[in-house]
Amino acid sequence: GRNTPDLVSAFESGKSLAVIAQDERLPVSELIRLMIPGLLDRQILLSRPGRQEPKLKDLLIDPHLIKEQWREIILAAIDVDNLCSPASDESARLIGLEYEHTLLRKLSAHGVPFRTEEQLRLLGTYKTPDVELQIPIEVNGRVVNWIDSKAMFGDRASHSEHQKQFRSYVNRLGAGMVVYW
Repeated sequence: GRNTPDLVSAFESGKSLAVIAQDERLPVSELIRLMIPGLLDRQILLSRPGRQEPKLKDLLIDPHLIKEQWREIILAAIDVDNLCSPASDESARLIGLEYEHTLLRKLSAHGVPFRTEEQLRLLGTYKTPDVELQIPIEVNGRVVNWIDSKAMFGDRASHSEHQKQFRSYVNRLGAGMVVYW
């Protein structure tokens, strides 16, 4: 595994976060997330008394959690990260919502009765797909009871990251379908 104290030491000695991230094969924001405990130990990051360890987005909301001499360096590194920064996470979330709404519109346009994730949660269901079909449909010769929408590239690695989530849907609702947009 990665040695967080060594990463923090490299940063303190002047090595740029971009170079450390490249060496570690990580996006800069993921590197900083990994380094937060070490940055707190070295008092590069500050925590408020009685509060839990700050998250990356907390540093953007309250930059004074970062010691002044390190503030601009850390904030600039987060700002240029297009992969894993809080801004890119929020952008991905909004795109995901947009595609979920597209799915709902298409199902409605085809007269397919369904319950949304929000409706299922109101019924007390904890982990839910985006859509539970009230009447199963057939897609390519397979029965589909639910649909989950993912606004991401659907390669094997991405799919396997969500396998546990999908398995819980299958166990509860039967066969379903994942749509990658």
